Amino acid sequence: MPAINVPCPACKSSLKLPDESYVGKKAKCPKCGHRFVITIPGAAASDDDIPVLPLAPKMGTAARWVPDDPQVPAAPPTIQFPGVSAGPSIPVESGATTFPDFSAPTASSSPVVPAVALPEQEAPKAVDRIRRRKKSNKTNYIILAVTSVLLIGGTAAFYLSGGGNSGAAPKKVQENVAWQKEKAAQAESNKAAEQLSPTSGKPIALDYIPFTPHVLIHLHPAELWRDNRTMGEFRAMLGDLSTWLEEDLKTRTRFAPSDIRELTIALNFGARLAPPEVAMVVRLREKQVNFLKTLKGPMRPDERVEIYEPDDFTYMVIDQETFVVVTKESAEELADYRNSEALASPDMEPLLAKSDRDRHLSIIFDLKILDSHLEDAFLPQLQMVADRFVVWLGDEIETVSWSMHLDPNFYMETLLHNASDSTVSKVQRHAQVQLNRLGEDMLWAVRKMKPTELGARQLIGRFPAMLQALNIGTTAHVAPGCARLVTILPKHAATNIAGAAMLTWNQSLVTNFSDEKKVTKNDDVKVPDKLADRLRMNVLIDFRRTPLQEAFGYIGDSIKTDVTIDGDALKAAGFTQNMPQTFDLGTVTALAAIDRILDNYAKERDPLVLIVDEKGKKLMLSTKTKAEADGLTPFDTKAK
Repeated sequence: MPAINVPCPACKSSLKLPDESYVGKKAKCPKCGHRFVITIPGAAASDDDIPVLPLAPKMGTAARWVPDDPQVPAAPPTIQFPGVSAGPSIPVESGATTFPDFSAPTASSSPVVPAVALPEQEAPKAVDRIRRRKKSNKTNYIILAVTSVLLIGGTAAFYLSGGGNSGAAPKKVQENVAWQKEKAAQAESNKAAEQLSPTSGKPIALDYIPFTPHVLIHLHPAELWRDNRTMGEFRAMLGDLSTWLEEDLKTRTRFAPSDIRELTIALNFGARLAPPEVAMVVRLREKQVNFLKTLKGPMRPDERVEIYEPDDFTYMVIDQETFVVVTKESAEELADYRNSEALASPDMEPLLAKSDRDRHLSIIFDLKILDSHLEDAFLPQLQMVADRFVVWLGDEIETVSWSMHLDPNFYMETLLHNASDSTVSKVQRHAQVQLNRLGEDMLWAVRKMKPTELGARQLIGRFPAMLQALNIGTTAHVAPGCARLVTILPKHAATNIAGAAMLTWNQSLVTNFSDEKKVTKNDDVKVPDKLADRLRMNVLIDFRRTPLQEAFGYIGDSIKTDVTIDGDALKAAGFTQNMPQTFDLGTVTALAAIDRILDNYAKERDPLVLIVDEKGKKLMLSTKTKAEADGLTPFDTKAK
């Protein structure tokens, strides 16, 4: 037979068949996926008259074949297409959907098309499919019933055994008795430590401060500058620090420290290298009738507040005993805080709530912020000590509150608020370890000092023993939200410690601490003339939170080469000289050790680079931007 082309009723694509033996069977269009019954092309009825099967089955119950007489097999169901006068039989499988012709004329006006019956050999197959489907359904019902019985039986057995008895009392979680006793002991110890306080004042207030403070200092100048033996000796031992503080208070407040009953100093650090905002809340001992005469500045034409604006600072008068001093940067916001207080930072707020404004001196600060602004907060000669202090406290601590009272005994309280990735117990243990090592560390430094005066030599020599006594007199406790360190010593201890600390500090400025033999080579080893060859010398590297400047100083000493750090370049790039270095490389070349340090900051916006000055015989640590601006070529630390 010749091949025939059958068009798809849905997309009109041509389906090529080898012969007419496929007529009457179902087919699927390879293009659109539509299923239809194959008919002979060119029949009397057009394709438009044949209903198109839908692409998706419609919801409803499929037509079923029900014989009229159960004893006599009836003809299988057929599909009748109106308008088709002749054609091959089109069998309908069981479960197929029939489509009535709603547009065809009624039976009285058009001839009825004879029904197309299934061949005799097809009928038994259809019946067998129906029977198999019914048998399969029965099997599924049996499996579902058995599964349900097993689930119900297992659940009943579980409840009967007592596992699911909702009426039974739930089992209590076994408590850690030892931990509960330890917590109770910690709470009792902390309560006893609180009762040792010589004062019981209210928390330090942030009234009238026009910004969130990062450092808060509260003191009683009239008490500290009182004319008696204890206070006089204490101020004398502070030396230049006491003189500078007195002069600065006079310049800012226009009053002597002895006239100020209570003083609150707040600092807020903004952009790096910019001076911090400073605000002082001054509470005088006596009432002042005429502030204009004292403050000496024009008054702002604002009826809400009384603000005076001299050339250096801005003053806002609260009442006859209280006024606020701010720098010019905070003058615009000052009036808005006439009847309000500053908002404390979340990290400082827990310690602020535990502060005592009756103490002679209290200092609360955010350690992380202070660490990033050491150059802005401290004088150049104090920055190294501040660096060491931050490293000594460690990463476990977020904020610190330190307070001191000199009467009747020397009393100190230190509150340490833990960082988010630490706990109060860890901070307490860390503080105890550091205090135990403080005297020994100071002894190493004191041995390097060579004071010229006999009295200074004796006092400096006793300073490590004083620190050990301070450690013995300190107890550590676990308080809610912080670790509490309480120190109680005799009254004269404050004067001795202050004097020894100031003399030790002054002597440290003229002491060379690099005499310690840290090099891995013997002293008789010949040092190469070229710096590139010196960088190939081996050094032993085992840094444990070693500040950046100390790490480079150690490498420089090991290869007998001066190393300088461009502090301005590091500041501009957001780096500090006390960034901790922690890694153990063993014995490697100095160049490999420097390259390891530089890799820590290689992905920063302005990475660190090494400058080799062969002419000057020195190494310099700078940044890429600063080196390019100075016309310097960074040394390739990765070169073999």
